[in-house]
Amino acid sequence: MRKVFLSKVTQVTLIAVFSCTLIIAYADSGAAKPRQSKQGNQKWVAPAYADTLKNPLAGNSKAAKEGKNLFNMYCTTCHGDKGLGNGVSAAALNPKPKNLTVKEVQKQSDGALFWKITTGNPPMVSWKYTLTEKQRWQVVDYIRQLAKK
Repeated sequence: MRKVFLSKVTQVTLIAVFSCTLIIAYADSGAAKPRQSKQGNQKWVAPAYADTLKNPLAGNSKAAKEGKNLFNMYCTTCHGDKGLGNGVSAAALNPKPKNLTVKEVQKQSDGALFWKITTGNPPMVSWKYTLTEKQRWQVVDYIRQLAKK
């Protein structure tokens, strides 16, 4: 039996196309919409218990490096290379992906970010079954690094 190896670029492209397809399918499924604030702005708030979740990898630079690899594979399509919410799929999404470098995001607890990555909120998909718990914490660690760039 012959093994077929795909280049890294091909792998990332396939993952990006697959992610976009999932996002579009989920967004069109009529799934629940985010809660609305009084001003009409869409606000996504993690439940209070999420703030009690402790990041087992907090401050681990190796975890943040792994998180960067995962972010580049799964998140840049929507959030962009630098987490600014300007990925190639962002223009087609409503609501637009969040800029992960802003104070509003960075002031949230690691547990709240972990909860959001885990559960998703249309058009953002849930990563619960795609990424392991450890990988989701690694992405949280990398999101913390984005604000420092």
